[in-house]
Amino acid sequence: MEKVNMIGFIPMQRRFPTQALAVALLLAVPAMGIAQQAPADLNAGDVNAPVISAPSAPMRLIPSVDAPMPDDGFVGVNNFAATDLPPPALDALPPVTPVVVELFTSQGCSSCPPADAMMAKLADQDGVLPLSFHVDYWDYLGWADSFARPEFSARQEAYARAAGERSVYTPQLIVEGVDTAVSPGPAQLMGLIEAHQMSPALLNVQRRKQDGSDLIELMPLSDLEGQVDVSLIRFLPERRVEVRGGENDGRFITYTNIVLGMETLAKWDGSAPLRLNVRAGQAGEGSFPDDTRHVILVQIGLAGSELPGAILAAIELD
Repeated sequence: MEKVNMIGFIPMQRRFPTQALAVALLLAVPAMGIAQQAPADLNAGDVNAPVISAPSAPMRLIPSVDAPMPDDGFVGVNNFAATDLPPPALDALPPVTPVVVELFTSQGCSSCPPADAMMAKLADQDGVLPLSFHVDYWDYLGWADSFARPEFSARQEAYARAAGERSVYTPQLIVEGVDTAVSPGPAQLMGLIEAHQMSPALLNVQRRKQDGSDLIELMPLSDLEGQVDVSLIRFLPERRVEVRGGENDGRFITYTNIVLGMETLAKWDGSAPLRLNVRAGQAGEGSFPDDTRHVILVQIGLAGSELPGAILAAIELD
């Protein structure tokens, strides 16, 4: 199967100084170990299926909540189009949404702890949002990952299908939904992040708070060429876990920005502005820890499929 070239999607403009992050990573994070490939192929009958070791489960969906929005009082995000030249000076730029770095990891993977440590360093940097998705296909090794969900394994599998890959593995980093790297060093990772920080925008985001809700308007700046999924992500800032079985038996590992769940708020064709009234605590209220944080991901799907493509915006709600 010919590999899908997803680099052509143009993500949002983000400009942040990256030298400090590169230095911090080089000094504080060891090189990541060899990526650990998933075990036996359960899709042997499908020559185009990536290698996975657990069946996929459908994502939970919640209905979108639409409400009229005033035309003023919003905080603008990326309020200039790709054709605006020259760009504003660095200190005059409007607020921007962060570059999303997804890590697919597992408490049962001996190659993953260096990648988990790298995520902790990324979380300290402006303009970057790391998200840790724990997969469940290493649970058979003797330790069931306490954060793993089949939905997250299914998300990684979807990325593999989009890229024409035949296998999934841990640790795997995916930047903005389009760039992937196997066990990258800090320099390679920073190169990917910086490229997205300097890319022009496809989407304008406006947001304001009212009566405990986040009122959000998304406006396309160009043809988005596909269905756009607007999802609410819930995640924990940090947890330290004692692993008492499997390949990491006896280790204490700190995990950062641990995703607890994804809920679809809307599916959007991008032909007209989309307005949302979001109350992050409404759905599933009481079933998540008090320190749970929330972000809205706006992600395009590859044309004619349900496979994930470029992340157009990440709107942090708290």
